[in-house]
Amino acid sequence: MKIAVCVKQIPEGNSRIDPGTKRLDRGGEGTLNAFDANAVEEALRLKDSTGEGEVVLLSLGPAKAQDALRKALAMGADRAVLISDDAAAGSDLVATSYALAKALEREGADVVLFGQQAGDSDGAVLWAAVADRLRLPVVSQAAEITHADGKLWPKSTRSALSRSSARAPTSCSSASRPTTPTVPCSGRRSRTGYSAR
Repeated sequence: MKIAVCVKQIPEGNSRIDPGTKRLDRGGEGTLNAFDANAVEEALRLKDSTGEGEVVLLSLGPAKAQDALRKALAMGADRAVLISDDAAAGSDLVATSYALAKALEREGADVVLFGQQAGDSDGAVLWAAVADRLRLPVVSQAAEITHADGKLWPKSTRSALSRSSARAPTSCSSASRPTTPTVPCSGRRSRTGYSAR
């Protein structure tokens, strides 16, 4: 099973608007979006439960977004794809969803995961826009995803009893929930008791 996870590098600390460009100031140090780290963790759990597969990271951003991809790779993802072009600077939802959808078409993933939202702008619709472009079914607020009988079984946070099945390919937004994240380390995955927040 090929699992794609769309991740974003966001500015560390509080977000601010650049007065000249009227865009989010992306200067300074960046970090992996915490909501996306939850999605990476869910992808790694899904891969571990099936005993095979590949976790591929995709990100649209400048060259410095490689830092966020490296962190997610250190968590245990298999490889990363960075879509980077100066013309994409300041891309809106339409342009970002288009670029990610085109890259995901090339990857041919069985499952596409997104973090619940972006931690810098609090946007929470990219996953739906990309799924629409790819004509994939969407499961939002997935707290847990399991694989059985050739189907995906995402459990939604909206109700403790809410569980439905979906055939691959499908797209899910991973809920923001406390996890025991994989701590980046050299050569293997390890778990700690620290919260992802």
